[in-house]
Amino acid sequence: MSRVISYSDAYIAARRQFMASGDVDMKALAEELIVGRATLYRVVGSRDRLLGRIVADLAAVTQSQAVEAASAEHPPSVERIVQAAYRMNSDVVAFRPLRQLVSNDPETAFRVLFTEVGGVHAASVASWAALMDATARDGGFELPRDTDRLAYMFVRIGESMIFADLLHSHEPDLELARDLHRALLTLPA
Repeated sequence: MSRVISYSDAYIAARRQFMASGDVDMKALAEELIVGRATLYRVVGSRDRLLGRIVADLAAVTQSQAVEAASAEHPPSVERIVQAAYRMNSDVVAFRPLRQLVSNDPETAFRVLFTEVGGVHAASVASWAALMDATARDGGFELPRDTDRLAYMFVRIGESMIFADLLHSHEPDLELARDLHRALLTLPA
């Protein structure tokens, strides 16, 4: 007898597991859902993609909260974008489940965070590009570069600073990320 599960069923259980442990154990997840591992993989695609979706969704919520807080303190401006990124980066560095993943399984964390497999980087670039466009429009100012390219560089700066421990054995440097973000957004075209 085989059991049918939805992506949503698997995602909710996996997210709960990630929040508790900083990982998704596919064998344990299949057992919890009372399905075979092959069925689970058919439903979710891969562990990396599932982890990526979880991390990207959590990042979207974190970004939204950071933007809301920065918006309360700054009019639509470069500084609003910079402060939103600083707040978000601070929250990411302090987020225990993600730090556990980076510490316990750096190879998976790298794939999930920075490559197409996990999709986190692409989702981050898209969300920052949308935020930059909206902020520039609302504030009546021009960005110094094409928004997609600018957002790509903006995200890579953030990634290299908040995941410095994963990328090159340094401590995360949020102040440097903030300074580099500000410089990038104010460079002459």
